[in-house]
Amino acid sequence: MTTTTVINVGIVGAGNIARGRHLPCFKKHPNVRLAAISDVVGELAESAAKEFEIPGVYTDYRVMFEKEKLDAVVICTPNKFHAPASIAALDAGLHVLCEKPMALDPAEGRAMVAAAERSGKILSIAFHYRHMAQVRAARRIVDSGELGHVYMARVYALRRRGVPSWGTFVQKHIQGGGAMIDFGVHLLDTALWLMGNPQPVEVCASISQHLGKAPNVNPWGQWNYREFTVEDQAAAFIRFANGASMLLECSWALNIPQNHEQISLSGTTAGLEVFPPKVNKAHLDMLVSWQPDWMPGERDNPGDVQTADFVGAILEGRQPVSQAYQALQVTEIVDAIYRSAEAGAAVRLDPARS
Repeated sequence: MTTTTVINVGIVGAGNIARGRHLPCFKKHPNVRLAAISDVVGELAESAAKEFEIPGVYTDYRVMFEKEKLDAVVICTPNKFHAPASIAALDAGLHVLCEKPMALDPAEGRAMVAAAERSGKILSIAFHYRHMAQVRAARRIVDSGELGHVYMARVYALRRRGVPSWGTFVQKHIQGGGAMIDFGVHLLDTALWLMGNPQPVEVCASISQHLGKAPNVNPWGQWNYREFTVEDQAAAFIRFANGASMLLECSWALNIPQNHEQISLSGTTAGLEVFPPKVNKAHLDMLVSWQPDWMPGERDNPGDVQTADFVGAILEGRQPVSQAYQALQVTEIVDAIYRSAEAGAAVRLDPARS
């Protein structure tokens, strides 16, 4: 990559995730020109364009794709619009970085993957946890063989109170779900990636919405509990074709002492806690633990690293760290969690689709 090569990037959606992460990160990248932005709410698009000095402003992303000479787009819409916007961009010959989750359901996700394959363009999903220094260090530890075969994972994405009080987060018909599809997917995707994305074969899950459907204490402000149609808590047990298992729990609101985010991997020769990285093993007839005193990139903004990876993949003709088929696996598991909870029984998955 050279600093003289510049790609034209468009943004679809001018809400919080665009303004808080993607616009600042792409704006500062030396190989990027923010060429255009689209939002169905014209005032939002105009405001973001003014703040980030973006020349093209639209209320219809299809018109933006047609009129602007773009190389890539970032999809920052509510979940319901991820698939149609991404597919339209890919069919227009554009590389796509789409916010998580990939889609509302596996059928949409598979349609996105098919669009990427027929276009020959990159489709990456913005799972920025992969770009955290702790996770990158954990990946190096796993890849070194230090853990042996990882056969068990425990994944926690728990908030004592952290219900999003803005936007459409609590409306299932727009978001597809609540705590699991919004927050849990980050830790689920990270754990799967560290495990080498084994094929899931069975999911048994439960969900609840006890705290979300009534007024409650929430540092992020009061949400619209009358329109709360999603889960505020989910728990699942996942089995994989290689014999590994995963315990997964996530929440927006639980009566627990404090927020808790952790991925714990158990391997045949050692175990690993990810936040922060810590290896636990037996050595010289003793039980020992070790953790790094320093890690590369400790002060990096994961959003900047994610942006650099996406831009680098375009310019270097390689795949990004977060690939579409891996994101589809996450969508398939989340869908199975919801189906299992609704049925009150385990759900089998087709390994051929994962």
